[in-house]
Amino acid sequence: MEEEDTVKALEADGLGKRFRTRWALREATFELPAGARCALVGPNGAGKTTLLNLVTGLLVPTTGGVRVLGRPLEPSRVAFVAQDKPLYRRWSVADLLRYGAATNPRWDRHAAASFLRAHEIPVQERADRLSGGQRTLVALALAVGKRAGLLVLDEPLAELDPLARIQVMDAVREQETTVLLSSHILADLAGVCDHLILLGAGRVRLCGSFTELLAARPTATTMEDLVLDHLRDPGLAR
Repeated sequence: MEEEDTVKALEADGLGKRFRTRWALREATFELPAGARCALVGPNGAGKTTLLNLVTGLLVPTTGGVRVLGRPLEPSRVAFVAQDKPLYRRWSVADLLRYGAATNPRWDRHAAASFLRAHEIPVQERADRLSGGQRTLVALALAVGKRAGLLVLDEPLAELDPLARIQVMDAVREQETTVLLSSHILADLAGVCDHLILLGAGRVRLCGSFTELLAARPTATTMEDLVLDHLRDPGLAR
């Protein structure tokens, strides 16, 4: 049996998805160690949303598979915050917490409530009366309460003002679980994430820890450098 600290939080092996005749993602093979905070980046149409939907079990792969914490994918082991943060907007935050408890067998009431208190979210307020940043934090609280082994965030910073972006990314930084985070805002990701997956034209172009990737490319000093180098020259090896 593998030692607990050698089990990968997320593994994809030959993962691919085809919609009729079009491949949205092909031959994606990568792994993330437990505790990693990984930025998923790439231009529009690169396959980011498809990859996230495969990792969360919302799509069935055409090829390959996904393992979470050394086991075949189980949606209950993955917490997902979608880009549109689908909350029942006429429900109060307290209602949303009760719903989370009723639908998640491993629900951690204390963790979710503590997260909300730390970010001063009023639990009696209705979701539709919260700011965009507050709604994102409520969605994160529901994900934290799920106590999943993998937290997946799809564009959580979309439509947020700079102050709200800082607050949300600080909250992500505090999480002790493995995080896979998609965003177009590279500067925000660089301060939080320690791993990178770069997609281009439906394929993984770059994958690894920042330390390893920067060491392999001495001319690059930032995540922006790495991304731009590989987007300009898709033939570069991973």
